Amino acid sequence: MSTRIENAPKLRTVPASINAKLYNIALLATLKFETPFRIRLPGLSTIDVVINRNTWVCLDRTMYDLPALAWTHISRGGRNALHTPVNCELHYYHIHANISAHKVLNSLYIALEEAFTNVASSQPGKIIKLPLPK
Repeated sequence: MSTRIENAPKLRTVPASINAKLYNIALLATLKFETPFRIRLPGLSTIDVVINRNTWVCLDRTMYDLPALAWTHISRGGRNALHTPVNCELHYYHIHANISAHKVLNSLYIALEEAFTNVASSQPGKIIKLPLPK
């Protein structure tokens, strides 16, 4: 996916940050699910987001998966607590992408929560027997 966004012309690149709550659940998704992880967004019928560890790409399915937004260079190393935001670069590939960036992130959080809820309810729990202390 990174080569595809590298070949697409960017309209603008700005420094940005990702909310810690969203970043944490997205990081869990990259660990739990096969990456790149592609997810459809509720409320945005034609938009998908593809998540890798260092890149999140917002794609428009009606435009043959052309990128609209991309969060790249996500710097995990600069964080010293789970509640702090994560710095990144936000690339705009569509003229109206700046209007939808906030809505995409909100919808992404809802979609990731739903994905984890569906997985948790479909997989049975497992009891692990711990060794007794000697």
